[in-house]
Amino acid sequence: MKNKKQLSNMSISVICSELATIIKAGIPITDGMFIICEDETDKLKKRILTEMIENIEKGGTVYSAFEATKVFPSYFLEMISVGEKTGKLDTVLESMAAYYSQLDEISSSVKSAVIYPSVLLITVFAVVILMAVYVLPIFSDVFAQMGLTMSDTASAVITIGRAISNYAVYILAGLALLIIFGVLLYSLVPPVKKFVNTLASHTKIAKSLYCARFASSLSMTLSSGMDIDSAMEMSEKFIENQAIRQRITKCRQEMESGVPFSEAIVKTKLFPPLYAKMINIGFSTGTLDKVMKSVAEKTEAKVEAVINTTVSRFEPTMIIIMAVTVGFILLSVMLPLLGIMAVIN
Repeated sequence: MKNKKQLSNMSISVICSELATIIKAGIPITDGMFIICEDETDKLKKRILTEMIENIEKGGTVYSAFEATKVFPSYFLEMISVGEKTGKLDTVLESMAAYYSQLDEISSSVKSAVIYPSVLLITVFAVVILMAVYVLPIFSDVFAQMGLTMSDTASAVITIGRAISNYAVYILAGLALLIIFGVLLYSLVPPVKKFVNTLASHTKIAKSLYCARFASSLSMTLSSGMDIDSAMEMSEKFIENQAIRQRITKCRQEMESGVPFSEAIVKTKLFPPLYAKMINIGFSTGTLDKVMKSVAEKTEAKVEAVINTTVSRFEPTMIIIMAVTVGFILLSVMLPLLGIMAVIN
């Protein structure tokens, strides 16, 4: 049986939050799921909870109930298993709710950072094309009536505009096919997907995001009752970035050779020096889970600030480019006209 499409980060966060509240209130988990189902309007979520109730009533564990739905990621299932075995399921669910909520916020920020500049870029091209197709031909007719020729720049723009106007259907169809081909290539060809993801994962923002994910994962595993070695092993599995995984592996090797965790973190440069000092204090005082949570929050806030700054810089840049481009095209037409009008006067 093939795995179903996994739930979104926000859906997982909501389910975890509701179940954590139920467990903390002392309500049996199946009764709590019934209560949620009664008022639930989302058909998918209602079906998932119904399947889970049936699984648990047949003698299954909470972990097996989650696993049977085939819609939750493997890392999530491993954390549920740890929480159930250690008797800290409510704590794990709360941590997972916060974690997936943060992932959703970061994902939304990244999408905004990509979509907004793309819209601005398309707007710039649209303005230039509209001028080339509809505005400049009017000036061309005026020049022709006066027995004059337009500048080379304006003539080139008009030629391009006419070509776009004549072959617009073919151009749009070609772009659509190119986009569809690219999406299919990324989705269906693993080497292509791996190559694209590798390129993306080497950016500074991506590395910071993976470090935040590692810190958050470590915080959850430690707070659920796992020891540092087991927590490191599980957290490593969750990191897709090869460079960060290599650092985590090296950190574990250092720990296996007798180096304390706090020193291994510094040696492998998993986190900046300031965070390494915080981790050292947390390790010494037995509050490493809380420190790692703080590190994750600070790193995520830093990433979000970088994304917002990048977008805020891109907006005026695109507006300037559009203004300069449109102004240059208009001046190439208007200056000769103004010169002719001055001579006539």
